[in-house]
Amino acid sequence: MNKKIIPLFIVLIFCLCFCKKNKNTEPEEIKNPFDKQGMLQNMADNVILPNYTAFSISLDSLIFSYNTFKTTTSSNDFQIVKQQLHSAYLKYQQISLYEFGPAEQCAVRMNFNVFPTDSVQIKTNISLGIYDLLMASNLDAKGFPALDYLFYDLNKTEAQIIQSFSTSANKKQYVSDILTEMQTKINSIISTWNSSYKNQFVNSLSTDVGSSIGFLINQLNFELDYLKNAKIGIPLGKKTLDIALPEKCEAYYGTQSLEYALATLTTVENTYLGKSLNGNDGKGFDDYLDHLNVSYGSGTLNAAIKNQFNNVRTKLNAVNGVLSSQIINNPALVNSAYIELVKLLVLLKTDMPSNLGVVITYQDGDGD
Repeated sequence: MNKKIIPLFIVLIFCLCFCKKNKNTEPEEIKNPFDKQGMLQNMADNVILPNYTAFSISLDSLIFSYNTFKTTTSSNDFQIVKQQLHSAYLKYQQISLYEFGPAEQCAVRMNFNVFPTDSVQIKTNISLGIYDLLMASNLDAKGFPALDYLFYDLNKTEAQIIQSFSTSANKKQYVSDILTEMQTKINSIISTWNSSYKNQFVNSLSTDVGSSIGFLINQLNFELDYLKNAKIGIPLGKKTLDIALPEKCEAYYGTQSLEYALATLTTVENTYLGKSLNGNDGKGFDDYLDHLNVSYGSGTLNAAIKNQFNNVRTKLNAVNGVLSSQIINNPALVNSAYIELVKLLVLLKTDMPSNLGVVITYQDGDGD
């Protein structure tokens, strides 16, 4: 009898020890889960919606100032229009990242910021006075790049540009139609966020494909890829055997390319940090990574990412001046910024998603 009891006793002790060991070695996320809903609530209330609102207000101001200029065609009102255009274009950089949900349905990036713009198509549309801005053939003949060309045409003096508006009702109407389309789309996006999508967004607590966290991380990386490639790499010649293409810079005519690139970097960083427009640092992916105690080298992954954001900003600031000119006159300086962007992208596109269980689903086409 005793011989039967002893083996059973040993098995019981083993099972108790094994279960205790498993309990103590559970992943931290299971024992003490991160407040994903709190992070998403912060993203919606303090990051995404305030940026949409700020952009909408700026766009409304641009439309108001343009309507005034359209009536007066005065030099003073023209200056105000250009100032408002710059402000709205800058604030657009703060919403471009959030291309999911209502923004994806409205295809904001494709309708607001396809560059370089097609100046030939723009002139044809204005000349004929007949066009459909919803057609794919007009994607690069509208939005901010088209406005940039129409208000900063490098082949005309400012007086000639103003005169062209004075003498062309078609040109006046074309700009009005571009602005109206943008206003309609952004109003629709904000309305959908407030009426239904916000609730869906903050209650999507998984990290799988189609989740809010999955959307945010994919779009955060897409935006960084877009900065690296479209805004820096392609003009620098990274796709053309180092043959520079400065005319492919964003806002090429108004020459604010570098400022917009820095604004895009700030948007990516603020989204990563969960930082609001007024600078309040709420729950973000930095907190998520720290909660999981993710290491990187001798430190943490979060610390490495924050440090690399600083490295990129330092290099972009060092470019200084007009980006299209620096690409020709000082390509090594621009390339230094590009290299730091590649390093940041590796951290955000490879290390962060793998630790958070998120799959990167978009394709950038260059393997970086």
